[in-house]
Amino acid sequence: LDGVFAHVDELSPKLSAALSSHEDQVRRNLEMTMLRRDLDLGVTLEALRPGPFDEDGARRLFARLEMPTLWPRVQKAFATAGILAGRAAPAASPGAPGEAPSRAGSKEEQAAALPQVSLVACRTAGEATDRLAALAGKRCELLVAPSWSGEPGRSALLSIGLCPVGASDGVWMDGQMGSGSGSARETAIVLEALPSAGCQISGYRLKELLRYTIQEGIAPFDVALDVGVAAYLADPGDGGASLDELAARYVLSGIAAEPARRAAGQLDLGTGTSIGGASRERAERELARLQALTDRLRDELDSHGLSTLYTNVERPLVRVLAKMEARGVRIDVARLQRLAGELTDEAARLESQVHELAGEVFNVGSTPQLRRILYEKLKLTPQRKTKTGYSTDAGTLERLRGDHPIVEALLRYREVEKLRSTYGDSLLAEVAADGRIHASFNQTVARTGRLSSDRPNLQNIPVRTGEGRKFRDVFVPEEGWWFCVADYDQIELRIIAHLSGDPGLLSAFGSGVDVHRAVAASVFGVSPEEVTAEQRERAKMVSYGLAYGMEAYGLAQRLRSSMSEAGAILDAYFAAFPRLRAWMAEVVEKARESGYTETLYGRRRPLPELSSPNPRIRQGAERQAINAGTQGLAADIFKVALVAIDTALESRGLASRLVLQVHDEVIVEVPEDERDESGEVVRSSMERAYELSVPLSVHQSWGRSWGEAKR
Repeated sequence: LDGVFAHVDELSPKLSAALSSHEDQVRRNLEMTMLRRDLDLGVTLEALRPGPFDEDGARRLFARLEMPTLWPRVQKAFATAGILAGRAAPAASPGAPGEAPSRAGSKEEQAAALPQVSLVACRTAGEATDRLAALAGKRCELLVAPSWSGEPGRSALLSIGLCPVGASDGVWMDGQMGSGSGSARETAIVLEALPSAGCQISGYRLKELLRYTIQEGIAPFDVALDVGVAAYLADPGDGGASLDELAARYVLSGIAAEPARRAAGQLDLGTGTSIGGASRERAERELARLQALTDRLRDELDSHGLSTLYTNVERPLVRVLAKMEARGVRIDVARLQRLAGELTDEAARLESQVHELAGEVFNVGSTPQLRRILYEKLKLTPQRKTKTGYSTDAGTLERLRGDHPIVEALLRYREVEKLRSTYGDSLLAEVAADGRIHASFNQTVARTGRLSSDRPNLQNIPVRTGEGRKFRDVFVPEEGWWFCVADYDQIELRIIAHLSGDPGLLSAFGSGVDVHRAVAASVFGVSPEEVTAEQRERAKMVSYGLAYGMEAYGLAQRLRSSMSEAGAILDAYFAAFPRLRAWMAEVVEKARESGYTETLYGRRRPLPELSSPNPRIRQGAERQAINAGTQGLAADIFKVALVAIDTALESRGLASRLVLQVHDEVIVEVPEDERDESGEVVRSSMERAYELSVPLSVHQSWGRSWGEAKR
């Protein structure tokens, strides 16, 4: 730089002037970019040498982050250096000088790390239960390995393997041995005698097996440990892990699960068809993994403080959800067919209208063809460009409203077509022979702990439009029965009031007034009587947005306002309820220190992204931290309520039954003569699910259809 500035007059006038006027900054930049090598770091080079580390924890982290090929390389590097978990470097494997073998990479090594299970074939349920009773002794906890002809719980049970926990011997029954004593139902009956004998069942995906037994008229067994649910609690990212993956993660030293390639007739655990010895071998293999996993996952639950959550909430919920799936919900098929037909006709009419406005016939569902019509032929102004061209998504079309009549027709066509395809045809396809839809309720999907559903997804039954709400009318109870629909009133905001301890929110809920009106009055500095509908709606948006960690940008999107206006509303909100902002900061900081959020029930959600150097990722994780605590506690409370409702209905001998759960809403099918008693059971079970510092309020309604109850 000294040379540059000594000859600065020889440079071009523009460059010379720029350098001369910024010489101090240029020299500071040089100083900042130089590597300092004269600082006292207070540490020696030897102290920086890698040493022993938590190999098991690291392996599980790599597994959760889905890096199966990277972990063996890390193992090899550290083992070669002689510092793998403090051990000396192992000898090089033959034929690979200088390379250390993975600790349990081969099938032989994996087999050695697992217990061995041998199953004896039994022809009758009586023979199987007698043998199991002799093997189990006093601790009657049995591991189960079912084999299905197709999707678990929705297809025939082909065979079943059972062995006591801690035992190497068990029984196996083949449901394909004929229509006599070895029939598929005889195979399932072996489970019927277990509850009376004081036996409990542990296994993987037990809800599906429970659903099957209930539908077959077999008394449901008692669940001890569902390893899938336990793994989900220990790490919500494990919710979709297969049994092989869980065994690799928690038991085997090698991270990658054994590839799902089997001999003819042997497919992945828990699904697919198999015959003869292949089915028995697969059951033995599955039971070996379960033997290794049960104690390990119990330790995981204990070490993370999750045993109570599992025992009191998640374990009984497995049975409740299985009963709901087995019962299903009745559908007015004729009404659904009419509704689907009306939507088909309306979609066809709107498609013709779009063609007329475009001046030609084209595929309305084709993005390239629609792009050509909008931007080349009609010359509309493109809003956003993607990798493949200008966007035609819903957000883009919304911004084009008013520019041409075709935009309105397109938006309307998409709305109707989505209703027709997603809820008309799809719901009809899911109606079973008994006239009911038997959806699956998922316990281990959402990381906040909330339930979800599929086949079909009942959480997405539309409610915002008149046409969408018509779909609720097709869900009906038995003839002469009622639907009792109950949902929590403002549960997220009540949880925020409880967790934050903000005096203003606590007072608003304690007084029993319209909370959103009271909040709006505090935020906008007016009396409750002066609050306008718009002010109430804006305060409501802020209140619910807080449950999701919403900031000024998200609020501006919701309000369709400027960032400055949204920021001003947020500032006014926090000024009215000052404890909220401090509570949100405390939640994020605590999660950053521990690496996870935790509900009052102990449910954890890991958030390693809180330490990300990327500001956008880090800020997203901060919003998730706030959301996880609020939504997670809401999920816990709702699950407790579901179990309490089912237990109370069953203990009182009532015919009323849970049939649906959607978000914070529960639907119970009730005979005419049980309305008063069942209604009280539902209300009290939900209100007493958890004692917050503000009351849990439940809204309850009745109808001859889901839609009628919600009107």
